[in-house]
Amino acid sequence: MIKPKLNVPGVHAVLREAERLATTADRASLARHLWGHAEHLRYYLTSFEVDNAPAGLSEQYVNDALARFLRTVEFIPVPAGERILEIGSNPYFFHILLHKLFPGADIRGANFFDKNVFSGEVGSLQQRTHSNFFQEEFDFVSTLFSLETLPTYPLPEGFFDLVFFCETLEHLAVDPLSTFSRLRRILKCGGHLIITLPNAVRLTNFALMLDGFNFFDVYSVNGINGRHNREYTLSELTNLLVTNGYQIVRAETWDRFDYDQIDIWSADYAGQTVKINRRKRELLKILQRASAKMSDRGDNLYVLARNPA
Repeated sequence: MIKPKLNVPGVHAVLREAERLATTADRASLARHLWGHAEHLRYYLTSFEVDNAPAGLSEQYVNDALARFLRTVEFIPVPAGERILEIGSNPYFFHILLHKLFPGADIRGANFFDKNVFSGEVGSLQQRTHSNFFQEEFDFVSTLFSLETLPTYPLPEGFFDLVFFCETLEHLAVDPLSTFSRLRRILKCGGHLIITLPNAVRLTNFALMLDGFNFFDVYSVNGINGRHNREYTLSELTNLLVTNGYQIVRAETWDRFDYDQIDIWSADYAGQTVKINRRKRELLKILQRASAKMSDRGDNLYVLARNPA
Protein backbone atom coordinates (compact mmCIF):
# COMPACT_ATOMS: atom_id res chain seq x y z
CA MET A 1 0.00 0.00 0.00
CA ILE A 2 1.38 3.42 -0.99
CA LYS A 3 1.24 5.89 1.89
CA PRO A 4 -0.21 9.31 1.04
CA LYS A 5 2.16 12.24 0.95
CA LEU A 6 1.36 14.24 4.07
CA ASN A 7 2.11 17.94 4.06
CA VAL A 8 0.37 21.18 4.93
CA PRO A 9 -0.86 22.05 1.40
CA GLY A 10 -2.12 18.50 0.91
CA VAL A 11 -4.05 18.50 4.18
CA HIS A 12 -5.52 21.93 3.43
CA ALA A 13 -6.72 20.67 0.05
CA VAL A 14 -8.38 17.68 1.71
CA LEU A 15 -10.12 19.93 4.24
CA ARG A 16 -11.33 22.37 1.56
CA GLU A 17 -12.87 19.55 -0.46
CA ALA A 18 -14.47 18.12 2.69
CA GLU A 19 -16.02 21.53 3.41
CA ARG A 20 -17.37 21.72 -0.15
CA LEU A 21 -18.87 18.24 0.02
CA ALA A 22 -20.41 18.94 3.43
CA THR A 23 -22.50 21.72 1.87
CA THR A 24 -24.03 19.31 -0.65
CA ALA A 25 -26.68 16.64 -0.12
CA ASP A 26 -24.20 13.93 -1.11
CA ARG A 27 -23.18 12.43 2.24
CA ALA A 28 -21.86 9.32 0.47
CA SER A 29 -19.26 11.37 -1.43
CA LEU A 30 -18.28 13.18 1.77
CA ALA A 31 -17.81 9.84 3.54
CA ARG A 32 -15.71 8.41 0.68
CA HIS A 33 -13.56 11.54 0.67
CA LEU A 34 -12.96 11.48 4.44
CA TRP A 35 -12.24 7.75 4.58
CA GLY A 36 -10.01 8.01 1.54
CA HIS A 37 -7.97 10.71 3.26
CA ALA A 38 -8.13 9.40 6.82
CA GLU A 39 -4.35 9.64 7.21
CA HIS A 40 -4.43 13.33 6.25
CA LEU A 41 -7.08 13.91 8.92
CA ARG A 42 -5.09 11.94 11.49
CA TYR A 43 -2.00 13.97 10.65
CA TYR A 44 -3.96 17.20 11.04
CA LEU A 45 -5.85 16.40 14.24
CA THR A 46 -2.91 14.86 16.11
CA SER A 47 -0.98 18.09 15.55
CA PHE A 48 -3.31 19.91 17.96
CA GLU A 49 -2.62 20.20 21.67
CA VAL A 50 -5.08 21.48 24.27
CA ASP A 51 -3.46 23.83 26.76
CA ASN A 52 -2.42 21.97 29.94
CA ALA A 53 -3.43 18.57 28.53
CA PRO A 54 -1.31 15.50 29.41
CA ALA A 55 1.58 14.76 27.09
CA GLY A 56 0.69 12.35 24.32
CA LEU A 57 -3.08 12.89 24.60
CA SER A 58 -3.54 13.98 20.98
CA GLU A 59 -1.99 10.92 19.38
CA GLN A 60 -3.58 8.49 21.83
CA TYR A 61 -7.06 9.98 21.56
CA VAL A 62 -7.17 10.50 17.80
CA ASN A 63 -5.73 7.07 16.99
CA ASP A 64 -8.46 5.48 19.10
CA ALA A 65 -11.33 7.71 17.95
CA LEU A 66 -10.70 8.66 14.32
CA ALA A 67 -12.70 5.79 12.81
CA ARG A 68 -15.59 6.63 15.15
CA PHE A 69 -15.39 10.30 14.13
CA LEU A 70 -15.65 9.45 10.45
CA ARG A 71 -18.53 7.03 11.01
CA THR A 72 -20.37 9.68 13.05
CA VAL A 73 -20.04 12.18 10.19
CA GLU A 74 -21.93 9.70 8.00
CA PHE A 75 -24.94 10.16 10.30
CA ILE A 76 -25.08 13.95 9.97
CA PRO A 77 -28.41 14.89 8.36
CA VAL A 78 -28.79 17.03 5.25
CA PRO A 79 -28.75 19.90 5.93
CA ALA A 80 -26.83 19.81 9.21
CA GLY A 81 -28.34 23.14 10.24
CA GLU A 82 -27.02 26.47 11.39
CA ARG A 83 -26.89 25.79 15.15
CA ILE A 84 -24.95 22.77 16.39
CA LEU A 85 -24.14 21.61 19.93
CA GLU A 86 -21.54 19.02 20.87
CA ILE A 87 -21.98 17.64 24.38
CA GLY A 88 -18.64 16.54 25.80
CA SER A 89 -16.69 18.63 23.31
CA ASN A 90 -13.39 18.47 25.24
CA PRO A 91 -10.67 17.59 24.08
CA TYR A 92 -12.04 19.18 20.90
CA PHE A 93 -10.75 16.90 18.12
CA PHE A 94 -14.23 16.18 16.75
CA HIS A 95 -15.13 19.80 17.50
CA ILE A 96 -12.30 20.93 15.21
CA LEU A 97 -13.51 18.60 12.48
CA LEU A 98 -17.04 20.03 12.77
CA HIS A 99 -15.69 23.57 12.45
CA LYS A 100 -13.80 22.55 9.31
CA LEU A 101 -16.85 20.88 7.76
CA PHE A 102 -19.35 23.60 8.70
CA PRO A 103 -17.39 26.86 9.12
CA GLY A 104 -20.50 29.01 8.79
CA ALA A 105 -22.44 27.25 11.54
CA ASP A 106 -22.85 28.36 15.14
CA ILE A 107 -21.11 25.40 16.82
CA ARG A 108 -21.16 25.29 20.61
CA GLY A 109 -19.80 22.94 23.26
CA ALA A 110 -20.92 21.69 26.66
CA ASN A 111 -18.77 19.93 29.26
CA PHE A 112 -18.79 18.83 32.90
CA PHE A 113 -15.61 18.27 34.90
CA ASP A 114 -16.85 18.50 38.51
CA LYS A 115 -16.14 15.35 40.52
CA ASN A 116 -19.25 16.15 42.55
CA VAL A 117 -21.77 14.34 40.35
CA PHE A 118 -24.66 16.02 42.20
CA SER A 119 -23.43 19.53 41.42
CA GLY A 120 -26.08 21.94 40.18
CA GLU A 121 -23.62 24.69 39.32
CA VAL A 122 -23.46 26.33 35.91
CA GLY A 123 -20.26 27.81 34.55
CA SER A 124 -18.28 28.64 31.46
CA LEU A 125 -14.83 27.61 30.31
CA GLN A 126 -12.55 28.89 27.58
CA GLN A 127 -9.84 26.52 26.40
CA ARG A 128 -7.24 26.99 23.70
CA THR A 129 -6.08 24.24 21.38
CA HIS A 130 -3.32 24.93 18.91
CA SER A 131 -1.28 23.32 16.17
CA ASN A 132 2.25 24.63 15.85
CA PHE A 133 2.78 22.66 12.67
CA PHE A 134 -0.30 24.04 10.87
CA GLN A 135 -0.10 27.44 12.60
CA GLU A 136 -3.75 27.21 13.67
CA GLU A 137 -5.38 28.04 16.97
CA PHE A 138 -8.92 27.72 18.33
CA ASP A 139 -10.33 29.27 21.49
CA PHE A 140 -13.38 27.21 22.39
CA VAL A 141 -15.90 28.39 24.97
CA SER A 142 -18.14 25.73 26.51
CA THR A 143 -21.01 25.81 28.98
CA LEU A 144 -20.28 23.75 32.10
CA PHE A 145 -23.18 21.91 33.75
CA SER A 146 -24.38 18.47 34.79
CA LEU A 147 -26.71 16.79 32.32
CA GLU A 148 -28.24 14.78 35.17
CA THR A 149 -28.91 17.16 38.04
CA LEU A 150 -30.24 20.25 36.25
CA PRO A 151 -33.93 19.85 35.35
CA THR A 152 -33.55 22.57 32.71
CA TYR A 153 -30.32 23.02 30.79
CA PRO A 154 -28.76 26.52 30.59
CA LEU A 155 -29.28 26.57 26.84
CA PRO A 156 -32.02 28.18 24.72
CA GLU A 157 -35.22 26.20 24.24
CA GLY A 158 -35.89 24.95 20.71
CA PHE A 159 -32.58 26.42 19.54
CA PHE A 160 -30.36 23.71 18.05
CA ASP A 161 -30.74 22.06 14.66
CA LEU A 162 -28.33 19.29 15.60
CA VAL A 163 -27.01 17.96 18.91
CA PHE A 164 -24.12 15.50 19.20
CA PHE A 165 -24.42 13.35 22.34
CA CYS A 166 -21.39 11.17 21.67
CA GLU A 167 -19.51 8.87 24.06
CA THR A 168 -21.20 10.54 27.05
CA LEU A 169 -24.31 8.62 28.09
CA GLU A 170 -22.26 5.67 29.36
CA HIS A 171 -20.41 7.97 31.79
CA LEU A 172 -23.57 9.18 33.56
CA ALA A 173 -24.45 7.67 36.94
CA VAL A 174 -27.07 9.74 38.78
CA ASP A 175 -30.07 10.11 36.46
CA PRO A 176 -28.93 9.32 32.91
CA LEU A 177 -32.36 8.53 31.45
CA SER A 178 -33.63 12.03 32.19
CA THR A 179 -31.26 13.45 29.59
CA PHE A 180 -33.38 12.36 26.62
CA SER A 181 -36.36 14.59 27.43
CA ARG A 182 -34.13 17.49 28.48
CA LEU A 183 -32.21 17.34 25.21
CA ARG A 184 -35.49 17.42 23.29
CA ARG A 185 -36.28 20.76 24.93
CA ILE A 186 -33.24 22.45 23.39
CA LEU A 187 -33.76 20.89 19.95
CA LYS A 188 -35.78 22.64 17.29
CA CYS A 189 -38.89 20.88 16.07
CA GLY A 190 -37.50 18.78 13.25
CA GLY A 191 -34.01 18.97 14.76
CA HIS A 192 -31.76 15.94 15.09
CA LEU A 193 -29.87 14.16 17.85
CA ILE A 194 -26.84 11.95 17.10
CA ILE A 195 -25.87 9.51 19.85
CA THR A 196 -22.85 7.24 19.88
CA LEU A 197 -21.61 5.08 22.75
CA PRO A 198 -19.98 1.69 23.37
CA ASN A 199 -22.15 -1.34 22.72
CA ALA A 200 -22.72 -3.43 25.87
CA VAL A 201 -22.94 -6.65 23.84
CA ARG A 202 -20.06 -6.03 21.43
CA LEU A 203 -17.99 -8.97 20.27
CA THR A 204 -14.91 -7.85 22.19
CA ASN A 205 -16.87 -8.10 25.46
CA PHE A 206 -17.98 -11.59 24.45
CA ALA A 207 -14.36 -12.56 23.79
CA LEU A 208 -13.30 -11.32 27.23
CA MET A 209 -16.10 -13.28 28.91
CA LEU A 210 -15.17 -16.47 27.10
CA ASP A 211 -11.62 -16.28 28.41
CA GLY A 212 -12.65 -15.31 31.95
CA PHE A 213 -11.72 -11.62 31.91
CA ASN A 214 -13.79 -8.77 33.32
CA PHE A 215 -15.29 -6.57 30.62
CA PHE A 216 -16.55 -3.83 32.98
CA ASP A 217 -14.65 -0.56 32.96
CA VAL A 218 -11.93 -0.02 35.57
CA TYR A 219 -12.20 2.87 38.03
CA SER A 220 -11.00 6.28 36.90
CA VAL A 221 -8.85 8.91 38.61
CA ASN A 222 -11.29 11.42 37.10
CA GLY A 223 -14.09 10.34 39.43
CA ILE A 224 -17.39 8.60 38.84
CA ASN A 225 -17.99 10.24 35.47
CA GLY A 226 -14.52 9.25 34.29
CA ARG A 227 -15.52 5.59 33.88
CA HIS A 228 -18.27 3.78 31.99
CA ASN A 229 -21.04 3.39 34.53
CA ARG A 230 -23.54 1.67 32.26
CA GLU A 231 -23.36 0.74 28.61
CA TYR A 232 -26.43 0.00 26.49
CA THR A 233 -27.58 -2.24 23.66
CA LEU A 234 -28.94 -0.85 20.42
CA SER A 235 -32.48 -2.00 21.22
CA GLU A 236 -32.30 -0.34 24.65
CA LEU A 237 -31.13 2.95 23.19
CA THR A 238 -33.69 3.10 20.40
CA ASN A 239 -36.48 2.16 22.82
CA LEU A 240 -35.45 4.92 25.24
CA LEU A 241 -35.45 7.46 22.42
CA VAL A 242 -38.87 6.42 21.10
CA THR A 243 -40.30 6.41 24.64
CA ASN A 244 -39.12 10.01 24.99
CA GLY A 245 -40.82 11.13 21.79
CA TYR A 246 -38.05 10.85 19.19
CA GLN A 247 -38.31 9.31 15.74
CA ILE A 248 -35.49 6.94 14.80
CA VAL A 249 -33.97 7.88 11.44
CA ARG A 250 -31.04 5.47 11.44
CA ALA A 251 -29.63 3.05 14.00
CA GLU A 252 -26.82 0.51 13.78
CA THR A 253 -23.68 -0.87 15.41
CA TRP A 254 -20.23 -0.81 13.86
CA ASP A 255 -16.70 -1.96 14.67
CA ARG A 256 -13.97 0.64 14.85
CA PHE A 257 -11.39 -2.03 14.05
CA ASP A 258 -11.24 -5.23 12.03
CA TYR A 259 -10.91 -7.91 14.72
CA ASP A 260 -9.86 -10.49 12.15
CA GLN A 261 -6.70 -8.35 11.88
CA ILE A 262 -6.49 -6.37 15.14
CA ASP A 263 -5.88 -8.07 18.50
CA ILE A 264 -8.31 -7.89 21.44
CA TRP A 265 -6.70 -7.19 24.83
CA SER A 266 -7.86 -7.53 28.42
CA ALA A 267 -8.02 -4.47 30.68
CA ASP A 268 -8.92 -5.38 34.27
CA TYR A 269 -7.38 -5.83 37.72
CA ALA A 270 -6.24 -9.43 37.14
CA GLY A 271 -2.69 -8.29 36.53
CA GLN A 272 -0.81 -7.98 33.27
CA THR A 273 -2.75 -7.09 30.13
CA VAL A 274 -3.35 -10.24 28.10
CA LYS A 275 -3.92 -10.71 24.37
CA ILE A 276 -7.12 -12.63 23.63
CA ASN A 277 -6.32 -15.22 20.99
CA ARG A 278 -9.68 -15.08 19.24
CA ARG A 279 -10.72 -13.52 15.94
CA LYS A 280 -14.03 -12.07 14.85
CA ARG A 281 -14.90 -14.95 12.55
CA GLU A 282 -14.35 -17.46 15.39
CA LEU A 283 -16.50 -15.44 17.79
CA LEU A 284 -19.33 -15.25 15.27
CA LYS A 285 -19.19 -19.03 14.73
CA ILE A 286 -19.50 -19.58 18.50
CA LEU A 287 -22.57 -17.35 18.62
CA GLN A 288 -24.05 -19.12 15.63
CA ARG A 289 -23.56 -22.58 17.17
CA ALA A 290 -25.31 -21.34 20.32
CA SER A 291 -28.24 -20.00 18.25
CA ALA A 292 -27.45 -16.59 19.73
CA LYS A 293 -28.27 -13.22 18.23
CA MET A 294 -25.72 -12.43 15.54
CA SER A 295 -26.66 -8.87 14.66
CA ASP A 296 -25.82 -5.60 16.44
CA ARG A 297 -22.52 -6.85 17.87
CA GLY A 298 -20.34 -3.94 16.70
CA ASP A 299 -18.09 -1.90 18.99
CA ASN A 300 -20.28 1.19 19.13
CA LEU A 301 -23.91 2.22 18.79
CA TYR A 302 -24.74 4.94 16.26
CA VAL A 303 -28.20 6.48 16.25
CA LEU A 304 -29.67 9.44 14.39
CA ALA A 305 -32.98 10.51 15.95
CA ARG A 306 -35.36 13.33 15.07
CA ASN A 307 -37.42 15.60 17.27
CA PRO A 308 -40.79 15.49 15.47
CA ALA A 309 -42.16 18.75 14.12
